[in-house]
Amino acid sequence: MTSNAGRFVPRAVALFIDLVLIGALTSLLAGLFGVDSHGALASLVSWLYFASQESSGWMATVGKRLMGLVVQGVDGRQLSFGRASLRWAARWLSSLAMGLGYLLALFNERRQTLHDLIAGTVVTQRS
Repeated sequence: MTSNAGRFVPRAVALFIDLVLIGALTSLLAGLFGVDSHGALASLVSWLYFASQESSGWMATVGKRLMGLVVQGVDGRQLSFGRASLRWAARWLSSLAMGLGYLLALFNERRQTLHDLIAGTVVTQRS
C-alpha cells in the first residue's frame, strides 16, 4: 500500500486546484442568486463538490484527477455518498490547529490525514 499511497505534494496541489474551482463556482452562484454572505454557500458548494465527485465512478475531484489520485475506502472500494460526506465533514477537524490534521499524512504508512482516518479512506496514486 505504501508505494501506491498518494504523496503529500500532489495531494496539496490537488486541494489547491479544487479550492480555486469551488471559489469560482461559489462566486458565480452568489452573483446569479444575489447572495451577500458567501460562507454558507461556500460550505454547501464544497460539500456537494467533494462528496459527489469522490463517490462517483471517478473516485476523485477534478484536482485529484489532474494529479492522478483517487479516493477509496481502506478496503479498496468506491466510497458511498455518505462516506464521502463524512470525509468532507471530518476535513474541518483536519483544518483545526493550523492544518495539523493534514500533516498526519507525513507520519503514517498509508499517508492518511485525520479526515481519512475518521472516514476509513485512503488516497492512492491511480495505477
